[in-house]
Amino acid sequence: MKFRKNTCIFLVSLLYWACTESGIDAEERNPSVKGYFFITPNVHQLSDSLDERITKEGVRTRITSGGRYSLVAYSDSVDVEPVLFVDSIECCETGCSGHREGNRFLFEFSCELNEPAHAILHLKDVGGNFLDYSFYNVSLVGVGDYSDHLSLNLIVAGAFDSTADGKSVDSLARAIGQSIHNYFDIQVDTVYISYAYEHPSVGYMFTKDSVMYVGSSRIIDSLSEPWGESGKDGAFDIVLVDYIDSVRAGYAYRFFYQSSLNLDVSVVAFRGSDGLARGSKTIQNVSVHEIGHVLGLSHTTLTMKELLAWGDYSVYEDGLEDTPYCQKYVDKYKDSLKLKGLGKRCFDIEDPLDWALLDSTYKTDSLVVLWTGCPDYFNIMYPYEGGEYDYLESSPMQREIFKKNLTLIPH
Repeated sequence: MKFRKNTCIFLVSLLYWACTESGIDAEERNPSVKGYFFITPNVHQLSDSLDERITKEGVRTRITSGGRYSLVAYSDSVDVEPVLFVDSIECCETGCSGHREGNRFLFEFSCELNEPAHAILHLKDVGGNFLDYSFYNVSLVGVGDYSDHLSLNLIVAGAFDSTADGKSVDSLARAIGQSIHNYFDIQVDTVYISYAYEHPSVGYMFTKDSVMYVGSSRIIDSLSEPWGESGKDGAFDIVLVDYIDSVRAGYAYRFFYQSSLNLDVSVVAFRGSDGLARGSKTIQNVSVHEIGHVLGLSHTTLTMKELLAWGDYSVYEDGLEDTPYCQKYVDKYKDSLKLKGLGKRCFDIEDPLDWALLDSTYKTDSLVVLWTGCPDYFNIMYPYEGGEYDYLESSPMQREIFKKNLTLIPH
């Protein structure tokens, strides 16, 4: 996420090649993207790209043991009854039949696994052949057997002394736990405090009280390795660093996108670009926002950078009925995408010019004054988060997604 004053933007770290044959407008929103799209359990975003791929190369998701899932899809032109195949794990390998009510299809499945796994979902005929008709409004619902409350492990990986308003690491840890409880209405059992240099297997990579600048390094990811303590190993990690880069105040891996299936970690920078410590309220708000991403929550309004990275221009808000989104910013970046000519070329992860384009959106977005007039400005999952706000908002549907996905993640 990006700060509204000295602020930063969240961007999912996985990028794909994305192409589209025409301009980005309401009637032409389905790019041809090389690579799998991910479907998140329990969210309400509807994607043209998921609809297109569910009967072709499939869509990817994260499956956990004990999870009970329902894939929902609609079709008005079914001539052969579809079945669900779940590839890469021993679940629905020979196809799971669905239930049909009119044009609505429901496919229920669960998988017995020793550990979480990525899986690819396909709708095919009973013989495993591709279908020659399409579906729309594809979504995935899931609930698991894991606890609906959590513990936190606040890991200090930088030269943290105190916040701008004088909070120690102990006081800050308690405040973060209380904020997560307040925003998502869940019980926080324990908040542990750890120091990166004391990690039993990767601590040698960190130095006590040294300034931690993350940049493009993946060194922080190593802190998701076990600590050898049952409480900490079952907790969600929040890593405090001095700086991430010149723009971002925090980042996290949405749980269905993680390349490592056990990477439930949020990273928060406790200093601004001026080198000064941020206030405790800002750090709390960033921490809550990032763990919201870990549990599958999207930004209320997606940024242009997210559209470019994901290659799916049909999703520009979180899809929740009880959270507004910033229509005027969406209109602005749709116009900007057309002006940049992206409707006639590919976004290539290997092309430095495309990376320069993505980088320029940081600078462009940071100057968009109209963000402050957005109706979702005070929602905790607003993409440009920050400031010493005593209270931001979360909606009932956001809290429901958080709780359901919490039961799907081992902790």
